Amino acid sequence: VCDNKDRCRALVEYLLKESLEDKPYYDTFFSHEEDYVAPVTVMQKIDNNHKSLKKRDDKFYMLSINPSQDEAVHLIRKVTGKQVAEFERLTVEEQEKVIHELKNYSRNCMDLYAENFRREKIKSGKDLVYFGRVETERHYRNNDEDVKEGRAKAGDRKPGLQLHVHIIVSRNDVTQTVTLCPLANSRGSVNILNGKKGMIGFDRWLWYTVCSQAFDISYNHYYS
Repeated sequence: VCDNKDRCRALVEYLLKESLEDKPYYDTFFSHEEDYVAPVTVMQKIDNNHKSLKKRDDKFYMLSINPSQDEAVHLIRKVTGKQVAEFERLTVEEQEKVIHELKNYSRNCMDLYAENFRREKIKSGKDLVYFGRVETERHYRNNDEDVKEGRAKAGDRKPGLQLHVHIIVSRNDVTQTVTLCPLANSRGSVNILNGKKGMIGFDRWLWYTVCSQAFDISYNHYYS
């Protein structure tokens, strides 16, 4: 996120771009324990969770959970019994079920995110302040190869299954006593604090790996 040192209003409004009156289940965010959270609540919770952070410190981060086409097809088949190449081929009820399952998978990923910091006080997603939003579309941008080569126009919707989840997560934990930065990448670095050795940093590759494994295990998705 280009500006995450102040309030998150601009990001929240950007993530509401898919909202449509005929698809009310797109109009809210979700948290670790709630399926429907109003945008104003997201802004209040994130913007009021930066105790002790300085003016130029990052206040929040945006994470992205992106199932592959194969994973999206598998998840939809697992939830609905159908195999489709476009999300719109599902009924509204089926779409809601898929979105609900993506929320649950995202919560699993955020449990793994919390564990990845290897902090004594941070055990699961319940220790975080975060909100997610499922999106079902992607659109071409000016720098996409298909646009440059004239096969598509900027703003056109990309074909295929484009399921993904955006997560806004506060830098502070829920108690506002622990700061968590996923940008401080580390693969086993050790820090000594108060005479005790401890692991520091966030291993992004490890998080990617364990989230992929969690998908395979949860949905019996294994490559031959």
